Amino acid sequence: MNQILHPLPCTRLHERAFWAQGIGQTLTKEYGKSIDDMPEDLQPYFAPTDLSSVQITQTDMNRLWHAASVLTEDECFGLRVGRSFCSNTLKVLGLAAVSSATVGDALQRVIRFFSVFSTQVQLYSVEDDQHVTIYFQPRGTPHPMHMEALLSHCKHLWDAVRPGGSPIVLETRLIGDHEKTRTTCEDIFGKRIRPGSKRIAVKFDRQLMTTPLPSADAFLVKRLDTTLEDMLSAVPNIDFAEQVKQRIRTLVAEREVSEDMVATPFNMSPRHLRRKLSETQTSYEKLLDEVRMELAIRLIQDGKLNLGRIAFELGFLDPSSFTRAFRRWTGMSPTNFRSQSRQAGSVSA
Repeated sequence: MNQILHPLPCTRLHERAFWAQGIGQTLTKEYGKSIDDMPEDLQPYFAPTDLSSVQITQTDMNRLWHAASVLTEDECFGLRVGRSFCSNTLKVLGLAAVSSATVGDALQRVIRFFSVFSTQVQLYSVEDDQHVTIYFQPRGTPHPMHMEALLSHCKHLWDAVRPGGSPIVLETRLIGDHEKTRTTCEDIFGKRIRPGSKRIAVKFDRQLMTTPLPSADAFLVKRLDTTLEDMLSAVPNIDFAEQVKQRIRTLVAEREVSEDMVATPFNMSPRHLRRKLSETQTSYEKLLDEVRMELAIRLIQDGKLNLGRIAFELGFLDPSSFTRAFRRWTGMSPTNFRSQSRQAGSVSA
């Protein structure tokens, strides 16, 4: 369902400003560009001062990524940021990982504390008999380059916990075809990449999860856990309902939405999910309804799909059910809404 346009960034979601500094450092050191060419109101985020307590909205982070991609004309800019810039926060997280008892413990520690490194993504793992797969679940609508920067940052972590130097990653999944940039992707992640995936993910060999790490340090990791817990408590609060909505968007796009599947990455039962959502004065049904409304409006305005197909993509049993829901949302039928959207588009043109 690639026709669905991305929702707007979440203005309530804030990221730590070291990410902006990383973008600025990469622009100047790797590309020889000047930060004077970046949006003037965002240039203070590039200052070579301690901005560890400063926060930046997801909207402005996306503006920075977009401006940097235009300035460098490099589709792999995000990947290069992840490879060339390493924040102190990532170093602490990496030290905690290599101090873990086993490879599996290291990965779970990264998942548990990843929000101290970036608030725009939530990691969760899914296991089967042979593999452990870590998925990168977006929060709000992070810029695609931010997602790729996170993925290449994590390559440092995976390499650090390789037992005996043996690679633990079986496959790295990327969104987008990346055929033009395959060489760069393989240079960063190795030959085992899968472009064009629905979600960013990394697959590991489950047999390696119980492998002891020679760098294990129980004394140190206990104290690092305490430090990371303290850092986690200081992470900007993210609206839980927005996280759930993002999960619903992903599942609706895959036409596999259910309350149980929504609850899975939050490590909750459906009952616990309902209780948490009730605390924010909403419910799973209301959020699903909101997501379907947002996507329906965007798809109709996009004009690439007929109304029957849109009803199917959004999980309605038949077009008439979709029409009734759309009247409830907007006060008009999908046909009238499409007609008005086309008229508005022709006037503006």
